[in-house]
Amino acid sequence: MKQILINVPEWVDEELVKLQMERILAIESRKRELIEETIRKLDIGEEDLQQLEKIRGEVWKKEKRKLRLSSS
Repeated sequence: MKQILINVPEWVDEELVKLQMERILAIESRKRELIEETIRKLDIGEEDLQQLEKIRGEVWKKEKRKLRLSSS
């Protein structure tokens, strides 16, 4: 597992940040499980998997912008 280091301003409760990150990771984990389960049930081939991953990446970029998580 990767580790990241973030700077938390003094006025922000670090436990709140930690809780929010744990929630995000739990959501991402569940999304991954759903995708893997769907792929298994649909018996998707490699080409379809690549297309699905491309679409997932595009959707995530839009969501990051909506949630203001993008660094750009």
